[in-house]
Amino acid sequence: MKRTLCSIFILLILGQTTIAWGFPWNKDFVDQLAIKAQESLAPPGPNSVPVEGGESLPSLSALITEQEMDALKDAAAVIQNPVPANAESVVLGEYLYQMNCWVCHGAQGDGEGPVGLKFATKAPVDLNEDYTQDQTDGQIFFTITRGRALMPFYRDALSVEERWHVINYLRQAFGS
Repeated sequence: MKRTLCSIFILLILGQTTIAWGFPWNKDFVDQLAIKAQESLAPPGPNSVPVEGGESLPSLSALITEQEMDALKDAAAVIQNPVPANAESVVLGEYLYQMNCWVCHGAQGDGEGPVGLKFATKAPVDLNEDYTQDQTDGQIFFTITRGRALMPFYRDALSVEERWHVINYLRQAFGS
């Protein structure tokens, strides 16, 4: 008898818990917004100013033509390198080059890096050629920051100062 009462009591408790699972508060996690790490609740508005960094990515609606990109690169020619090209800067620039640029441009800067050799349509720019060496530091800074053709932008991978160190290294290692 005691055993039967105990069994009935357990069944009643288990039955009540099953009913409780059907109440609306049990679905809170199912009905909430699912936001992935790379997503944002609200995209920045037009003409918004970044809180940090000072540089922002252009929105998809702000895509520019190749001619506009060339004009922006030409305008960047007046930007002066604020980082002195001393030995310390060149060593740091070499380290940053090896970490970020070497895979495409190669150890000699000739576009023969392990990834650069895999490009089917166009090889990475040869950093030894006059095309690169005749550009001002500001134009090279623009290319590193914004990217060109198959080259991705590096404004998120390298700080402003680090980009100038890379330019100092490029001038030292691949210059005339």
